[in-house]
Amino acid sequence: MTRLPPALCAAALAIATLTAPPSAAQAAPAPHAADTDAAACVRHLARNHTYKDGSNTYTTDGAGRPAQALSTELARKAAPRSDCEATVGNWGGSGDWQGGHLLASSFSGVSKRYNLVPMRGRQINQGLMLRVENGARACLGSKGGAVADYRVQVHYPDAVTLVPDRIHVSMAATISGVSRQVTVTFPNTTLSAGELDSWHTKIANAFRAAHCMTASDKA
Repeated sequence: MTRLPPALCAAALAIATLTAPPSAAQAAPAPHAADTDAAACVRHLARNHTYKDGSNTYTTDGAGRPAQALSTELARKAAPRSDCEATVGNWGGSGDWQGGHLLASSFSGVSKRYNLVPMRGRQINQGLMLRVENGARACLGSKGGAVADYRVQVHYPDAVTLVPDRIHVSMAATISGVSRQVTVTFPNTTLSAGELDSWHTKIANAFRAAHCMTASDKA
């Protein structure tokens, strides 16, 4: 076998070192969302603080509980889910509780504590809250549709509880160049069948008044 001169061996080794792919230990770390504020899934966060995730902002109250979520320009964009949802839901106590998003995960709302509060499951989180979110989707899907200043605020009955008793949602819905305000406030509690039907009607009427047409409205 022909042996290379020492000088050529050294040059070949240098070229191999320069062109070899990095090992697992040398590989660059996976990118992480630098524009998403970190937060532990704990009962109380920083007090009177505003957390940010891109252009979305989340504000806590004086006790460190989630108080408001704001999207200045609503868009359909899914965000990852997390185990914090179940943890927050358990803080509601016994019964049908879920960790509900203030800003829906389908609207890029993060599954972090500053965007999660205990909500009644089937009636509120998967009921009235979902109806409001579907109304906002109808606005986005209407001719020339856009939704700005989508704001979700929660009210707590005292300075101690982690469970809000009321949820307030407001937004500016623009359809064909005309902007109309949509505002809905509903309770976060167990409702009778009659009360639930009444809230369904109120929410539907609020979006119809803004000309956000659902499939059933168009039929």
